[in-house]
Amino acid sequence: MKYRPSPPLILLRRLLNSIEQNGFRGAIAHSWKRLRGALKNHGLAGTFERAFVKAPSAPVSPAQLPPHSFDSLHGTDTGGFVSTAKLQAVSLSALYATGYLGSPPSTLRLALAALPIQLEEFSFVDLGCGKGRALFVAAELPFRHVFGVELVGELARAARANLSVNLEWKERISIVNQDATKFAFPDGPLVLYFYNPFHDRILRRVLANLERELRRSPRDVLLVFADIYAHEPHGDPHRYRHVMDPMSSFRRISDTTYRLSAEEAAAEPSRCTVSRFTVYSANVTS
Repeated sequence: MKYRPSPPLILLRRLLNSIEQNGFRGAIAHSWKRLRGALKNHGLAGTFERAFVKAPSAPVSPAQLPPHSFDSLHGTDTGGFVSTAKLQAVSLSALYATGYLGSPPSTLRLALAALPIQLEEFSFVDLGCGKGRALFVAAELPFRHVFGVELVGELARAARANLSVNLEWKERISIVNQDATKFAFPDGPLVLYFYNPFHDRILRRVLANLERELRRSPRDVLLVFADIYAHEPHGDPHRYRHVMDPMSSFRRISDTTYRLSAEEAAAEPSRCTVSRFTVYSANVTS
């Protein structure tokens, strides 16, 4: 896949992401520091070219990671990392996307199997499914159906290409190229999966949409937030807890870490070795 957003789009997305992480004043200070460094290293003309004409590309590392064991086994392409700066924007929501990184299958299987529910009564929904790896792992379990929602067209097409290699997956998995804030949740009990797909602004809109849907049609819903770390997090909050914990409509029911298998850790682009899964249950009534 080839991602070629314009340099101004890259700058805008980086600024918005910086505001989310550092606040407005912190983002402006960080941007000013980067600008001064660029002017010093490249001059006015060079800085203008890099910002508005041709963005620099990172050199390709000579030490390539081995293919992920999941892809070697299934003949899929779910590996690698796609930076948020390289994603094509098709809506305001895309400016708040966080890039693509596939979920580690070994830890995801453990987390889903540990959910306090009868899986066959629930459908699984991955919001920001990327190339689809979490969908294919979920399809190994007895969920009623598996849904993937992906905003970026090229990632959605990659997920569908991966889906086509397995006839059983095609019968159990549906993939839609859609903004998660506009997704109509399927009927029946749900497990919603979030692997850092977008920033707080979009999450709040998704949750507001979910609350409206549950008031109209109450049912059991679990929200699973996944994160990945280089070491055990030792009580550090997951990145969305400051959004989730104050909301009366959602109750945190578990917070568990699992270690990646040695084989998966060797092929993990982030070089992290621990996954964390924080689970909330929805408490919304009509």
